[in-house]
Amino acid sequence: MQTLDNIDMAILRVMQSDGAISVSEIAERVGMTQSPCSRRIARLQRDGFLLDRRTVLNAKKLGFNSMVIVRIKLHNHEKKTLDAFRTAVRAVPEIQIALLVLGDFDFYLRLVVRDIEHYQHLLQSRLVDLPGVREMQSSVILEVVKDTSQLPI
Repeated sequence: MQTLDNIDMAILRVMQSDGAISVSEIAERVGMTQSPCSRRIARLQRDGFLLDRRTVLNAKKLGFNSMVIVRIKLHNHEKKTLDAFRTAVRAVPEIQIALLVLGDFDFYLRLVVRDIEHYQHLLQSRLVDLPGVREMQSSVILEVVKDTSQLPI
């Protein structure tokens, strides 16, 4: 693993707390001038430490009032089955997160939907047809207590 110095780590902390922050503001917060800060950010991107800068939308303001966790068991764990399932999941825009897990189920999916009727339609029209599915269980999320992608650096 490539080593990062204290300034690199400070830049990463500032950037992950505010993805829309300007380079000049990052430089000011970490105590350096804009040009070397910009070069460091470019290096962090090039070296794969910065994967993306995203805008987080307010789901409820846009009419997506419910989230659902779907647990999936597949018929088998053959590469062909897993690949087909992965490809199909990536094509469903309501699926925000798909996790391959160890345990009683093979995948956990987090979906965002407008309401329960939207989920029912999605379940009947797309989810039941996902390749390789043997069993499916759903849970409606009542409250998001914590949702972050920030790393504890």
